[in-house]
Amino acid sequence: MTTKVFLVGMPGCGKSTVGKVLAGLLGYVFLDLDTLVEEQEGLTVAQVFEQKGQEYFREAEARALQTVSARSGGVVLATGGGAPCFHGNMQVMGQQGAAVYLRVSPQELVNRLTALDLQVRPLLRDKTPAELLHYLTQTLRQREVFYSQASVVLDVDRLSAAEAAEALGQQFRGNI
Repeated sequence: MTTKVFLVGMPGCGKSTVGKVLAGLLGYVFLDLDTLVEEQEGLTVAQVFEQKGQEYFREAEARALQTVSARSGGVVLATGGGAPCFHGNMQVMGQQGAAVYLRVSPQELVNRLTALDLQVRPLLRDKTPAELLHYLTQTLRQREVFYSQASVVLDVDRLSAAEAAEALGQQFRGNI
C-alpha cells in the first residue's frame, strides 16, 4: 500500500505541478520539500544557501524529509532537485513509499524554466541560456545515478502535467 509518493527530478521537470494534480487524483495531501525547509528554518531557500551554505541546506532538507516520512496518511511530496543525492534520502524515500523520477531532457528543462525560476533557484541564478544548458546537462549526469533508483521512471518531455499525473494516478490507484 503506497501512501507516500516522492517526486524526484531536475528543477523544471514538473515535480510541483504534477504533484498537486496527482495528490488531487489520489486524495492525498501535496507538500513541497523546499516550502517545508523554509517553514522549518524561517528563511527562504535562497537565504539558507546564502547565510548558512549548501551543506547546511542539504541537512535541513534531510530533516524535513524525515518529518514527512513520519507522517501518517497519503502524501505526494515534490522534492528539491538535489534532495535525492544527499544524506541517504533516496533510501529513505524507497523505504517510506514510492519514489518517482520525472525524467526530462536538459534542452526541455531550459525551455521550461522561466526568468523567475532562474532568479529564485540559487544554483541556476544568473546563467545565460548556453550556460544553463551546460549546467543542467552536467548536473543531470551527476544526479542520474540517484534519480534512477526510483521505483517508477516517467519520461515527461512531451507530457503535460495533467497527462503525467494521470499516468501516475493510474499506476498508484492499483497499489493503494
